[in-house]
Amino acid sequence: MTYDHSGGDSAITPCDVLIVEDDVLQAEEMAGFLARAGLDVRTAHDGTVAVQYAPQLRPRVAVLDYNLPDTNGVQLAAQLRAMLPDTAIILMSGRIEGLSEQTLREIGITVFVNKPVPLSALRQAVLRLVQSGPPKRQAEAQKSWFSTGVGGQRK
Repeated sequence: MTYDHSGGDSAITPCDVLIVEDDVLQAEEMAGFLARAGLDVRTAHDGTVAVQYAPQLRPRVAVLDYNLPDTNGVQLAAQLRAMLPDTAIILMSGRIEGLSEQTLREIGITVFVNKPVPLSALRQAVLRLVQSGPPKRQAEAQKSWFSTGVGGQRK
C-alpha cells in the first residue's frame, strides 16, 4: 500500500482519500491530482490491502475501481461500509454488467463514475464529499452535484 508519494508507510494516520486502483499509473495520477488540491491521499492496489489499512486510515472518501485483482469494487465497498460507516464511497468502472442502482444504494455507494474518469470532475466530487462531512449531510448535497454531471446513475 502506498501511503504517500514518497512510498513511505511508517506513519498510518487518518486521510482524506483512499484510492483503490490496480493500475498503478492511474492510481498515482489520480492521487497526485487530488493531492495538488490539498488533500491527503493514500493508494492501495488491491482490496486485501485496502481492507487491512482502512480502519487505521479512516478515509473521508474511498475511490474504488470495480475490477480489482482479488475482489470487485462492490464487494470491497460492502466491507469498507461495515468498517467505516461515515466514509463516502465513489465506485468507478468502464464497464459493469448487471449492477443495479438498488445494489449501489443498499451498500451505500455515494457516487458511481464511468471510466475514464475526468480528473477535474473527480476532484470536484471528492472535495465536496470531504467538506460535506458524514453521510447524512452528503445525501442533501448529492442531488445538487449529481445533476451537474460529476457523478451519476449508470445507464
